[in-house]
Amino acid sequence: MANVRINDSVLAIAERAALASLVRRMPPFVTPDHLTSIGLVGALITASGFIACWWSNWFLLAVVFGLFLNWFGDSLDGTLARYRKIERPHYGYFIDHSADLIAQTLIVVGLGFSPFFTIPSALLVLSLYLLMSSYTYLRVVTESVHRLSYGGMGATEFRILVAAWALFAAGCGPGIVTGRIFSFIALDVIIGVLSACTFFGFVWIVRNDLSRLQREERAAQKAKAAERAPRQDAMVELPKPNLAEQIAQ
Repeated sequence: MANVRINDSVLAIAERAALASLVRRMPPFVTPDHLTSIGLVGALITASGFIACWWSNWFLLAVVFGLFLNWFGDSLDGTLARYRKIERPHYGYFIDHSADLIAQTLIVVGLGFSPFFTIPSALLVLSLYLLMSSYTYLRVVTESVHRLSYGGMGATEFRILVAAWALFAAGCGPGIVTGRIFSFIALDVIIGVLSACTFFGFVWIVRNDLSRLQREERAAQKAKAAERAPRQDAMVELPKPNLAEQIAQ
C-alpha cells in the first residue's frame, strides 16, 4: 500500500540484518500467512503467561517466549512476502495490521491482568497504541508513507520494554504495583502523566502535519494555475468574417 516505509527505531539496523538472514533460511513451505498466525499465537501465549504469573513468576518464561514468537511472526511475514516477490498489497496490508491490532491488544491487556501492572494503566497504554496506529494508517492513505517507529521506538522496542518491565517488577515484588501517592496507585499516576505528555505530543505532531499538508496543497494549486495561465493567453480568438465577405466567398 505505502510507497515509502520509514523505520528509524533504535534497533532498526540490527533488526533488518537479522530479518534478512532469517528470511533467506526460511523453508519453502512456510508462507507469510503462516508467520502471521505464529505472531498471533505468540501474543496469546504472552497474555496467558502474564495471567498465570499470579501463580508463579516462572510463567515469565512463557511471556518472554510468546513475545519472541510474536516478533518472529509479525516481523517476518511482510519481509518474506517482499523477499519472494509475492506481495498482496491489499490483502497483505489488511491481514498484517489486523493481526497487529489483535496481538498488541492481547499483550497489553494480558499485562494489565498480571501482578506487574494495573488495568487502568494497561488501558491507557493500549489507547495510546491504537491512537498512534490510527495516525500511521492515516499517513498511509494520505501520503503513501508507512512510519514504523516514533521517537526511536517501534514494535520491537515496545516488546522488549514490556518484557523488561515484567522482569523488573517481578524482581521488585508487589510493592511496585501497590505503592500509593495519596489515595492513588503510584503506577497509575506515573503512567497517566506519561500518557498525557504523549497525547499532547501527538496533537502537536498532527498540527504540524496539517500545516505542512496545507502548504503543499496550496503550492500544488498555484503550480497548476501557473501551467494553465499561458495556455489561456495563447488562445486568441480570430475575428469572424462579416456577412458581405462570406457572400463574396
